[in-house]
Amino acid sequence: MKLTDEKILSLMREGDERGLTAAIDKYQRLVLSIAAGMLSAKEDREEVAADTFYKVWKTADRIDTEKASLKTYICMVGRGLTINKLRQVKVTEELPEQERDIGFEVDFSTEQAAEHNRQVIAACIRELPSPEREIFIYRFYYSLTVPEIAGRLSISERRVEHLIDKTRRALRNALLKGGILL
Repeated sequence: MKLTDEKILSLMREGDERGLTAAIDKYQRLVLSIAAGMLSAKEDREEVAADTFYKVWKTADRIDTEKASLKTYICMVGRGLTINKLRQVKVTEELPEQERDIGFEVDFSTEQAAEHNRQVIAACIRELPSPEREIFIYRFYYSLTVPEIAGRLSISERRVEHLIDKTRRALRNALLKGGILL
């Protein structure tokens, strides 16, 4: 018999391991699929899944189902841990100088300048068309290599390199228009 999320959460809050087992049975495939979207190694995906359910078990008394369902909470924890794992295991290649240099220095010296510039950068990234936005995020946030990005997006490495260069120039122009503080 499958337990409802409310019953699963109730059991976990009581310290009953049947609740944890039921949560794993019900949502492990979902967590593994979230991890598979960013992690290539099976061991890393399995570690993320185990860590996700451990964290859910330890924080069960703090889960507020008024704000998010158990399923949503598990997904959020799984995604956060996947991103952390990706950062931990990712061996980043040194970015070529032309990719790192957008032609000016951005001011992050004061909290006010840093916050303004973060908002301008986030808005510029959100406005990038697809696949440029995805390429930018994969390359500069997740530090994926050009071949990894090409594989994920099913496009050629040459196309990825072209779009990185194009996006870098477009982002520089958009940041200047957006009032980036130098």
